[in-house]
Amino acid sequence: MQFRILLTLLLIGNLSFGQTDKHIKVSGTKCSIIPPGGFVAAKAFSGFQSSETGASIMINELPAPYQQLVDGFTAEALKIRGMTLISKQTIDLNNSKAALVKVSQPANGSTYLKQILIFGDSKGTVLVNGIYPENSKVIEPQIRVALLSTVYNKSQNEKPLKAAPFAIDTKDTDFKLIKYMSGSLLYSTDGKIPTEKPTLIVGNAIANVSIQNQRRYSEERLKKLPGGEQNNIREIKEITVDNLKGYEIVADGKTKDSKAELVYQVMLFNESGDYYIIVGQTAEEFDKYLESFKKVTKTFRRK
Repeated sequence: MQFRILLTLLLIGNLSFGQTDKHIKVSGTKCSIIPPGGFVAAKAFSGFQSSETGASIMINELPAPYQQLVDGFTAEALKIRGMTLISKQTIDLNNSKAALVKVSQPANGSTYLKQILIFGDSKGTVLVNGIYPENSKVIEPQIRVALLSTVYNKSQNEKPLKAAPFAIDTKDTDFKLIKYMSGSLLYSTDGKIPTEKPTLIVGNAIANVSIQNQRRYSEERLKKLPGGEQNNIREIKEITVDNLKGYEIVADGKTKDSKAELVYQVMLFNESGDYYIIVGQTAEEFDKYLESFKKVTKTFRRK
């Protein structure tokens, strides 16, 4: 959950001319695609999934230049993130340059393949990520066709609050909604991402996970936040919200330029292996924003 690369983008021109009556709008984005047969709209993220094959297609819109992102997909950079680059090619998509990258990645004892369509401009980029288990490789051609059917319509209403399978109330706080992405609602006090101002993210797991020790998992999750290796837990306690039990953590951290930062994290768990996470970060007015983080957390409700 990288706060620094989250926001919508503006593409050159309006790509909606390629849209047909078979295209389905992807909730929480400005994109539409023709999903493969057997795929249904995902509830936990913006995209589609197939329970039969374990495959999914997820769309993310990032406020990063297209060429910068594409250049970052190197074998060395992917290896650091636990992925192996299989292929990378430049293609034409709706009369614009795009990239199609294929990688493999081990996860939960299995190997997964990913086809990633990347397109955009100097202001922002769209990543359409097709993910499927290696033992379901037969679906690979259908995933590719679906990715290449993607069209972007800058006038399409993203409806982020409707897309999220949960709700919070930020009334009487400084936080402004920015976007829904990768199963998360993103907020900041200045309405921008990236930003140096206080931020708030509320999200859910996009896949079931097996968690034996919820307290330990919460502590480990804190360390996986950007710069999280510097987070020192000040306080951790049990919490119950919307009949979900979990852990609330208040920690002292550091910003990317080594300023003192308050980090607030709540993880809520259910019996089916799903979890919800709330993360607040601020480098200013610690007491004020800690109160806001706690206030918003109490309003969390599943839909």
